[in-house]
Amino acid sequence: MWSFVNPLFLWAAAATTIPLLLHLLQKRRIVHVPFSTLRFLKLAKQRSASRARLENLLLWLLRTLLLLLLALAFAMPVVRNTAFGSRLGTAPRDVAIVWDVSYSMGYESGRQNVWDTAKATIRSIINGLKAGDRVCIFLADQDVQPLLEQPTSDFNLALSLVKAQAIQNRSSRLRPAVVAAAKALRDSGGREKELFVITDGQALPWTDFNSLTPAEFDKRIACFTALLGAESPQNVAPISVNVEPAVLITGMNARVTVQLTHTGADRDSAVALLVDDKEISRRTTKFSGAPQTELTFNVPPLPAGIHPARFETPADGLLLDNAFYFLLRVKEQLPALCVGSENDTFYLMHALNPGNDTSAIGARRVDPDALANEDLTSAACVFLCNAVPLPGPAMLNLERYVQNGGALVIFPGDRATAADYANWTLLPVKPTAISDVEPERRPLRLLKPRDPVFQGFHLPPGTVPAVTIRQQLTLPPDAKPDVLLSAGEEQPFLLNGQAGKGRVMLFTVSADRQWSDWPLSPFFLPVVHQIVYFAAGVGREPAFQWVTDEQPTPGIQKLAGGNLIAVNVPRDESVLTPITPDQVRAKMGLQNLQIARDQPELLHEIEQHRVGRPLDETLLWIVLALAALELFLANRACRQVAKKSPKPATTVSEAANAPAS
Repeated sequence: MWSFVNPLFLWAAAATTIPLLLHLLQKRRIVHVPFSTLRFLKLAKQRSASRARLENLLLWLLRTLLLLLLALAFAMPVVRNTAFGSRLGTAPRDVAIVWDVSYSMGYESGRQNVWDTAKATIRSIINGLKAGDRVCIFLADQDVQPLLEQPTSDFNLALSLVKAQAIQNRSSRLRPAVVAAAKALRDSGGREKELFVITDGQALPWTDFNSLTPAEFDKRIACFTALLGAESPQNVAPISVNVEPAVLITGMNARVTVQLTHTGADRDSAVALLVDDKEISRRTTKFSGAPQTELTFNVPPLPAGIHPARFETPADGLLLDNAFYFLLRVKEQLPALCVGSENDTFYLMHALNPGNDTSAIGARRVDPDALANEDLTSAACVFLCNAVPLPGPAMLNLERYVQNGGALVIFPGDRATAADYANWTLLPVKPTAISDVEPERRPLRLLKPRDPVFQGFHLPPGTVPAVTIRQQLTLPPDAKPDVLLSAGEEQPFLLNGQAGKGRVMLFTVSADRQWSDWPLSPFFLPVVHQIVYFAAGVGREPAFQWVTDEQPTPGIQKLAGGNLIAVNVPRDESVLTPITPDQVRAKMGLQNLQIARDQPELLHEIEQHRVGRPLDETLLWIVLALAALELFLANRACRQVAKKSPKPATTVSEAANAPAS
């Protein structure tokens, strides 16, 4: 729709009659030259007159168009697209705002804070609305949070809600919020519809954004996207921590590995490890090409208890992810319970407490008949050594223990038959028989070194453990168990299974020398120790957790019962890789889309959309081009007239002296 800011200048278009009058009033000069014959001159005159008339017509049209465009330029025409119902006036407007509230919006560059800029921008959008307009607001978090779900004309309420908002300590997804905002504008009728996406320009919330379909987004909605963040953000953050071993014991050293990520140009960065608020180590790393790197820190022995710890990186534009919190849990010892006779548990007890040293693992033995009365809650691990079959109460006690997060390790023996395992619901696989095999030396193979059971497990270099088996459990041929250790290429040796919150591990040979020489292998002691260390961590509280609705604040938190937890913001949000406007256009797939890099540019785009796009500057450039063309044609015409016009005196004299034909 066309409109004019200064319509009075349209009267100046009457000046377009001036070139016409000048052309009509222009007098023609006719020079009479006597010649003996005029046949060739008449033909030349006709051709010259035709060209002159054409050039005069072009000049007249150019001069008329110049004056017309000048008048239009000074009248300042504007053009804008409006709905059908607003052609006779200004239609009321429905506005939907999608607001990215992820913690990357807290990025600071110089004196500019993206979150504060976003708030000011949204306030400017609302303040720019007029009486009869309406607004709704949707927060883009992990899920859509409607701040004002339906369009409302209560601008004071909208402004107060915007003022009260704070950054969420989570990531965000923009597409669900954009679809919800477009749905809120679906019933706007003949009102003009505008949708604003206010974000920082991080690529992460656009990851799953694909083109909006007509069913999701009305093509009549004018969409504006503001990418208010820095175009080249810089950020370094710790994103993950791994503690080895998972359970620490007094007097034991620990290794803590931190994974770091960075965004922006390569640079050096320092990382500090603090335990109990005291810095124990600091290292420097250089990011060169790879977006992530790892550093390992040694932790000296700590006393028993729970020790708050954190990694810190230097302050940068995004402060919220500069610290990664975790807990180091240290125990006096790991209690293990061995169930079986003295002969059946002899080798296992000596492996768990070599030299009767109980400083690390405190192993205790009970007979199978006494298992029903045992309190298993304090046991890090329970070993059954030729203890099957068990009485019913003992079985129930074991089931409760495993379901609540305990670890059970089963060594078979001669007391049990395959039928005694038939009613066990905890087993990874139910054996079908006990078979005699031809004694043969077989190497033991660790099939899954990355399994949590063997995390951090290391054998001395060059060690190739082997075992000679005489008897073993036979498994169903169609079974597909989780095998951690094998004897030779195919024979399962240690099976692993999940039961409730706990773990159940089944060896296919006994814990004594009746079935194999496994207890005499140097591999026996490190494996059972590794299992106990792993079992101590099964079902325990993790070293850290991510923010949740129940625990929304990062840091070391103290629960009501006195327990400590370490809470961190999600680290995928720490990767500040920016998205380009062209990528945004490709992902949204909208025709009516305007993208701004800052608040002034967005407000300018809004003004051009609502008031119209002025064409005065464009018209003036066209006038300049036409003026240059008119000057060129006028000069060319003058040169041709001067060249073709005869000099009367010379021409008459030459004609008089010419010989008669």
